[in-house]
Amino acid sequence: MNIELDQDGICLKTNQVVKVRGGLGHSIACERGTVWVTQDGDPRDVILRAGEAFTLDREGPALVQAFEPGAISIARTEAKSGAAGLAGLLKSALSGARLARGAFGI
Repeated sequence: MNIELDQDGICLKTNQVVKVRGGLGHSIACERGTVWVTQDGDPRDVILRAGEAFTLDREGPALVQAFEPGAISIARTEAKSGAAGLAGLLKSALSGARLARGAFGI
C-alpha cells in the first residue's frame, strides 16, 4: 500500500505503526508525543520526543511506532550544501586541469 500525503503530518494513536518504504535520506520529525523509529537491519532503537528528528540512513523499510497519541512529519532532507559544493568544486577543478594539460600539450 502506498500512502500519498497532502498534509504536513500524520497523527498517530497509541501503539499505531507507520511503515516507511524508500525513506533513505528522509527526516522523521516528532511533532507531538513520543515515537520509536527502527530501520531494517539496524540494531539502533531511536526514540524521538516532541521537537526531535532523525534522518533515515539505511536502505529498506523503517517502522515508526507511537508510544502515546502524537504526530510525526516525514520530509526529504536537503543535501548538505558544503559536501555537495566541495564535490562540485573538485570536479570542476579536475576538469579544468585536464583541459589545461590538453591545451598546453602536457
